Amino acid sequence: MYDYVIVGGGVAGLYLATRLKNKQVLLLEEHKNLGPRRCSGLISDRINKFFDLPKSIIEREIYKAYLCCGEVSAQINLNSVVLDKEKFETYLLRQAEKNVEVKYERMIKVSDDYHGVVVTTSQGVYRTKYVIGCDGANSLVRKTFLDEEPKKFFFGKFCYSNEKPSDEYRVFFDSKYSDLFAWTAPRRNKVEYGMICEKNLNSNYENFIRDKNPKDTSEDYFGVIPTGFCKCSFPKGILVGNAAGMTKPLTGGGVIYSLIAGKIAARELNKDEPDFRNYEKKCFEVLGKEIKKQLLARRVYSKLSDRRKEKLISSIKKERFNIDMDFPMTDILKDKKMRILKSFFGM
Repeated sequence: MYDYVIVGGGVAGLYLATRLKNKQVLLLEEHKNLGPRRCSGLISDRINKFFDLPKSIIEREIYKAYLCCGEVSAQINLNSVVLDKEKFETYLLRQAEKNVEVKYERMIKVSDDYHGVVVTTSQGVYRTKYVIGCDGANSLVRKTFLDEEPKKFFFGKFCYSNEKPSDEYRVFFDSKYSDLFAWTAPRRNKVEYGMICEKNLNSNYENFIRDKNPKDTSEDYFGVIPTGFCKCSFPKGILVGNAAGMTKPLTGGGVIYSLIAGKIAARELNKDEPDFRNYEKKCFEVLGKEIKKQLLARRVYSKLSDRRKEKLISSIKKERFNIDMDFPMTDILKDKKMRILKSFFGM
């Protein structure tokens, strides 16, 4: 019998696997290539607190981004990197393989009994004391053990163009493109065109691609992003990362939140008697409060016309401030950026 079975070999599952000590652990991942292609996104330089990453994984460093709506744009200062997600996850996999057993099998059923948890895959049956759900938006672990879901599900779509990249990361808030936002992101030798929305994904994406007219593009890629912190502990285990909606409602990014949650989880799981409720409590203190604030900001944003978005961007343009990419609402509330928040809520 295993101490833990980790379901899902994304960032959350792989990082957690590297941090478990003196435990019998099995990590199950459905895809040998570690799942579908990921968009780049921007990841804050907070990632350097977790890893000393090889230079080959970092495609580009980004120090500024432009927020755009209509004819208005504003620069904000960032400390961020664009990672090659495939290389990053392969790097994590190699670290995890030194620490736990890894099998490429699709979990088809999970259930508990008096002795622990039974995990049934496409190739076998495994027994474990506890199960760790790192299995993403459609988490089977969550659906089996909890009757709660993340508050919202966003949808993303993107492609690559073989254009020469600039140093500019641009975010577009025009309602004709998305009810959330669209972007153009410089990669190492190409440009990424993408968008995230809650509704009308395909029609909005077509509008964006038609207007921006990227050249020599790849096929389109698609992803589901759950957000809104939900219950993440139960008597026989926990959820980590996207499975529990540990993503940013304002951007959909979840890498840093998964790493933070993985570190919190490891502290509990490495104990002889782990306290899963304490794990959930700590995650809510560190992540849940910020996610809740971002959901509120997202609701307000959804009611803004493009004209009001332009006014907001104009007010940001006057400030030219740095912002914490991972905890933006906490950052805004604690200092002079409060003026921007008042503009956001009270225009």
